Amino acid sequence: MSRKENRGLRDPYMLASGYNQLEFIVRRIISEMVNTSAIVRVDGCTSQGPEGPAGTVSATPLVAQTDAEGNALPMTQIPSMPHGRVQGGIAALIIDPVPGDIGVASFCKSDSSTVKPGTSEPQRPGSFRNFDQADGMLVATVSNKAPEVWIEIRQDKTIIIHAPEGCAIKTDKIAEIKAGEGIVLDTPQTTITGNLTATGEKGNAISMTGNVQLDGSLTSTGDQTANGISQTNHTHTGVQPGSGDTGKPQ
Repeated sequence: MSRKENRGLRDPYMLASGYNQLEFIVRRIISEMVNTSAIVRVDGCTSQGPEGPAGTVSATPLVAQTDAEGNALPMTQIPSMPHGRVQGGIAALIIDPVPGDIGVASFCKSDSSTVKPGTSEPQRPGSFRNFDQADGMLVATVSNKAPEVWIEIRQDKTIIIHAPEGCAIKTDKIAEIKAGEGIVLDTPQTTITGNLTATGEKGNAISMTGNVQLDGSLTSTGDQTANGISQTNHTHTGVQPGSGDTGKPQ
């Protein structure tokens, strides 16, 4: 019967000299006390979208510690880690983490518990701990799923926004779209809930192909032309000259 041999922490040269022994001790202390970064799984997130600042996540490291036989040990969840956003001042791109995301957690050199949202001045460390997982923060996510909604910025200088369930642009002022060649609305239905003003510097301000149905009155301060006939300057055939009026159009 084969027996799995325990793997020791010492290497064959550890006892060769006092320097090697001291190096072994220092390396062990560093490896057990210093945390740099880790791949983690997001288990929960307190952020609520654009309604507030970036919140915190709870996450579990995905690279486990092992025992002497190489068996993976259960990993403890890291609670309340601040997570990053693409944000500068009050402008932000809101893509908050969700449970199941894979991310990269980084751990601060000193106790950062005294730095709270809105803190702008240097603070003393909360304790003497160093490189502790309690002072971690989620700095990036590495999603392993194909996106279903996205903004794609391409190298050909074009941008694509893909939103299968809808896209809303909201502003309390004026939304302005500038296009050097034109705007194409490729949709079966366009609804305008307010007034529409069209101004054209050259040619026709509004050009339509197809039937137009108008429910309500049409008021114009200028002339209208239908099939080459002016509305304000047209004449009627088949009438005798005189002071009488023609009947209503039929």
